Parts: sequence; C-alpha cells; structure tokens
Amino acid sequence: MTDIAPSAPPRVAFASRPLLIKIYLVMAWITGTAITVLELVALPLKWWAHSPGLGNGLGLVHGMGLYPVYVVVCLVVAFGYRVSIPHMAVMALAGLLPFASPAVAHWTLRHIDKRDAEKAAKAAARARTKTKRAGRPGIPGQAAADSAEPQDVPAGS
Repeated sequence: MTDIAPSAPPRVAFASRPLLIKIYLVMAWITGTAITVLELVALPLKWWAHSPGLGNGLGLVHGMGLYPVYVVVCLVVAFGYRVSIPHMAVMALAGLLPFASPAVAHWTLRHIDKRDAEKAAKAAARARTKTKRAGRPGIPGQAAADSAEPQDVPAGS
C-alpha cells in the first residue's frame, strides 16, 4: 500500500484547537467585521450623509484597540507556528481591508493544519520503519559480527 499525503488537510473542530488559535480566529473575525462596517457603512455615512458619529467611534475602537491587539496575536501565532515572514505580513495587514482578516485566518489555519498533517505522517512513517527494523534479526549491509551474539573471550588473551 502506498503512502500518499492528503492534498487537503483534515478538518479540525474549533473546540479542539489550541487557545492561541481560538484567540486568533476570534480576533480576525472581530477585526474584519469592524473594518468592514467602518469602511463600507461608517465612512460613506460620514462623507455623503455628513454623519460622522459612527465613523469616529468605530474608527477609534478599531485603530486604538482592535487592530493593535490583532497584530500582536498575529505575531504570536506566526512565531509560535513558524509561519514565514511574508505570510506573517499578510496576516497583520489583513486587518486593514474589508473581509480580508477572516479569509487570511482561514488560509493560515489550512497552512498550519497541512504542515501538522505532514509532520504526523512523517512521524508515523518513521515509527513504522523503526518497528520493522526492531523485528528483524539483522539489518542488511551490517557486518555479521554486529548481528551475532557476543562470544566469551578467554581472560588471558
């Protein structure tokens, strides 16, 4: 039977994910929703209806509260799960575009899950080869003296 790595990572339930990933997902959705409402609702109200109230309040909440926390969480996730620097930059900048941070969070989780599945497959393959080698009397290519039982040597030699 051949071992072929799955092309799509296995689905992992939200409840079974580590706390750091849960925080990242929640922050991505909150930040993404806030910037979407800010750019698609509040700013047009400010420009066309001359009603700056929602834009001022939500802009302050997003700019001084949500986005800095989101960037810190992105950095912690990126360093904790060894994500590349360009990927880390995309993660952090996604909080500035409507609809982007939840999409990038989904992309990041697929990347992390795929890498974890590959690591698990490699570990399972190593474990299988290790158990196969342990069951053999000798490994091909190894000297016969290494696989033979130790013999008693006279003390005077």
